[in-house]
Amino acid sequence: MRIANPLYDKTFKYLMENNRIAKKVISVLLDQEVEELTLGQQETLVADDKRGFTLFRLDFKAIIKEPDGTRKKVLLELQKSKFPIDIQRFRNYLGTNYIRIDSNIDADNYANDNNEIYPIITIYILGYSLDDLPYLAVTVNREVINSINKEIIKVKSFFIEHLTHASHIIQVRRLPEQRRTRLEKFLTLFNQAWVADKNYILDLQDIPEEFKDVAKYLEGPAMDEKFRRQLEAEEEIDKIFDIQEAKFLKQIEEIRQREEEAKQREIAMAMKLVRQMKKAGHSIDEIIEETGLTKQEIEDMK
Repeated sequence: MRIANPLYDKTFKYLMENNRIAKKVISVLLDQEVEELTLGQQETLVADDKRGFTLFRLDFKAIIKEPDGTRKKVLLELQKSKFPIDIQRFRNYLGTNYIRIDSNIDADNYANDNNEIYPIITIYILGYSLDDLPYLAVTVNREVINSINKEIIKVKSFFIEHLTHASHIIQVRRLPEQRRTRLEKFLTLFNQAWVADKNYILDLQDIPEEFKDVAKYLEGPAMDEKFRRQLEAEEEIDKIFDIQEAKFLKQIEEIRQREEEAKQREIAMAMKLVRQMKKAGHSIDEIIEETGLTKQEIEDMK
């Protein structure tokens, strides 16, 4: 079966706009039953104008069922990127959106009429592998530690619950060949090893029974000419991004080299001045005053 690649923004938005399927998808990603789900807004593309970079995000308000059977209202931030992104850009993105939370998310998606604030859960779907995190999926939960004796505390705190975030990080390119868990089976639909003649189309070699409905839903846009043209446009933007990214990284490297060369020139000049002053019989204190170097730095210069 050929499906539209859900790693593409257009396809992923199409997938998550179907409420039934979106509940199923997020239930798998969270490993918790999602009983109710409301899409909070249209997608957000946070852009870096210098680099042509965008980060795709969808916001949801949800009611999830806890392991103990209780139900909890949460705000879900689902963020997806096809390209490597450094941590600082994620931090800048999050800061920008929390500042604009009232206008971007709708006040009642974050707090209801009784000013009840919802905990936030973030889900990151990455279309690349993090070198320092060699796992398909990890969950980052709150862990409360007593700072005095370093013991883990089992406590329920409104402050902690609502002002710290649980996160789920998914790296789709780390999908194993043998897929045993529910999450691994679902991510079969993201398997980039099955990219067809066009990157935005996947030729599925295996479809887990539980997710045949999702695959069938994604088959439609793969056969729709208008949708395919939109995916082609997204791919062209991706290519432009690659070119801009390469230029940007080259500029950074050139700046780094210039700074390093300037630093080496300064060191050479300082060493020359120190040698001249030592030869002229100046004291260490005089050399320190003239050069701004420390006593140790001067003594280390031969």
